[in-house]
Parts: sequence; C-alpha cells; structure tokens
Amino acid sequence: MKLKEFPQIMALSTEEKLDLIHDLWESISPEMDQMEVSEEEKKLLDERWENYLKNPDSALTIEQFEALLANRRK
Repeated sequence: MKLKEFPQIMALSTEEKLDLIHDLWESISPEMDQMEVSEEEKKLLDERWENYLKNPDSALTIEQFEALLANRRK
C-alpha cells in the first residue's frame, strides 16, 4: 500500500495529516508490545552496538544529528 494510492489523504493539510498519523499510531500502539524483534534485527542491533563500543566517537551528538536533519529539510 502506497500513500499515492490515496489522493484524498494527499490532499489533506499538514495539520490534518499529522492528526491522521496520531490516530493511526494510537490504533496500533496496543499491538506494539506484542511485536517481537526478528533474529536478523537483533543481529543488526548487536553489530551496531559492537561498532559503537569499538569507536564511540563515530556516533553523532544530538546537536550534529539536528544539524543534519535541518540541512535535509532545506
């Protein structure tokens, strides 16, 4: 399912889309606790954690992350 398949959603204002996102999130949040992380996802998380422990300076500070995000929004 792709968003472009729903032109009525695409026509909503940003505020209306955010309200819809909120409603969708609220509708699935009770099920989130029941979802399990796959073995593949666990392996990836373990690899990333090990890489971080080997080189903590490779991680971004919150300020660096916010700057990157702001640049992508331009």
